[in-house]
Amino acid sequence: MSITLWKPEPDLLVHQALGKACEEASELSNILARCLIQGLNQNEPVSGKPNRQALFEEIADLDAAIQWLRELVNDEYDGARADRKLNGFRRWQRMLEEDATASKGGAE
Repeated sequence: MSITLWKPEPDLLVHQALGKACEEASELSNILARCLIQGLNQNEPVSGKPNRQALFEEIADLDAAIQWLRELVNDEYDGARADRKLNGFRRWQRMLEEDATASKGGAE
């Protein structure tokens, strides 16, 4: 194991944008967990705010933070990679749908 000298990102704006993106990603992670535990179409118990509304607010917040970060670091976004990933998710969705259909057919 090697130990290296770590120092904070020296560019103040990039540092802040990285931190903001991290914060927004964490907030999105929290609402994703709430949707998994309570249900997408349920409400937050204390405030009564719909989970669906909170989810899409946090997605928008993270989108904005990522866009700002991309602008600051001279965007090297890999659109082809994103497309491949999305296509993989869509293939997985079809597999899940086929499995659900097959499971229903076998249960009857």
